[in-house]
Amino acid sequence: MIKINIMAIIIFAMVAACNAQNTPKQTVAKADEIMKSLMAGKSVQIKNAAIDGDLDFGKAGNSFPVNSVSSETQVGGNVYFEKCVFKGNVKAENVRFNGNVIFLENEFQKDVEFQNNPIFGMVNFSKSVFKGKAVFANMAVWAKNSYFSEIKASNKFSLEASDFHGDLTMMNSEFAGHFSLQEVFVQGNLQSANAKFNGSTDFAMLGVLKRAIFKYASFKNEPDFSSAKATVER
Repeated sequence: MIKINIMAIIIFAMVAACNAQNTPKQTVAKADEIMKSLMAGKSVQIKNAAIDGDLDFGKAGNSFPVNSVSSETQVGGNVYFEKCVFKGNVKAENVRFNGNVIFLENEFQKDVEFQNNPIFGMVNFSKSVFKGKAVFANMAVWAKNSYFSEIKASNKFSLEASDFHGDLTMMNSEFAGHFSLQEVFVQGNLQSANAKFNGSTDFAMLGVLKRAIFKYASFKNEPDFSSAKATVER
């Protein structure tokens, strides 16, 4: 019996050591250094890193006037983060993204704020965790598909007044706080099957040209679809 227990301990230790070796080591990346790469016109691809500091895409280059009252910063390269932990805030206000904006399986420990952003590449935040507020407002996304699938949001989550020129997918996502698609316009399909809305929801003035799919979605509170122009499937 003692020999069997010793063998079991040895096997367990070997398996634990093997798993430790297969787990990617997380590095540390400074937010300021990331901005320097974007300022040089380079694409950014970072995996398994802790991002130290506030990541402000408004500092990624020079600001150019777009009309008499506003200006915008242009990010020319692709932005790609996978399995990273963002220690500070993530912000992009009046920033034009000419490439992809992809954040896969990341953890955002503070607030995320994207406002007034033309985006000409794909947007994908799938499998990410938002612990602070997540506001994506007044965006114009030109890609065929935008993904916020399998995300978990602990606080307010909003896509208010944003235009999506293709499909918008939020399947299997969980929203604990207030959720808003107020004045959002989707030219393709809105796919929210199996999503969980555990806070208040605002779909007022939502516009969807094709189908708004909410099959198997759950709402803790009655959703507000007032003045919405969409064929809602529940």
